[in-house]
Amino acid sequence: MRRIVLACVLALAATAAQAQSLEQQVHKQANELAKAKQLLNHADVNVRSAALSNMLQSKDTAMRELAYAVGFSSADDVARAITLSHRFNETQLLRVELGEGDDRNANRLRESLGGVLNVQVRGYDEHNGRFEVRQFSGSHNGVGEVAGLQVTLSQNACSAKFELDDSSLLRGNVVCGGISLPATIDLF
Repeated sequence: MRRIVLACVLALAATAAQAQSLEQQVHKQANELAKAKQLLNHADVNVRSAALSNMLQSKDTAMRELAYAVGFSSADDVARAITLSHRFNETQLLRVELGEGDDRNANRLRESLGGVLNVQVRGYDEHNGRFEVRQFSGSHNGVGEVAGLQVTLSQNACSAKFELDDSSLLRGNVVCGGISLPATIDLF
């Protein structure tokens, strides 16, 4: 009986130590997030940009998600462009939602495409903003590019141009064979 009681006491002590350790880790991470948030609001644009870039490259998921939320909603176009560029480092698939067209031909095209294009992103190069796309309008590889707040896609007879709105949504048009459809891509 003593052994059972001793085992229970030791188990409780170990659990209490683990809980205390977890609490310390949580407080440490909360302090790091608070410091990072202060840097994102710094008066110097260079400090803000460097902080955002470092946060977006962090292995800490909470740090990256905070950076995306702040970056995409920023009034600073430089911060938004940095955030957009970094997002493509983690993007493997773009879901292009096609809107209603202005005429019957546009709506037939939308219907034939199923209202959605799933675009695979491959080989994104953050330095020049270029990447390959697949399945944009067929089975051949196409190209894409992130430049500032704009994203362009091109494959076969289709092309698209999008611009980042004031959130995490890319808005633009997809043009296939001369027929244009409004389209959006949600980056979150």
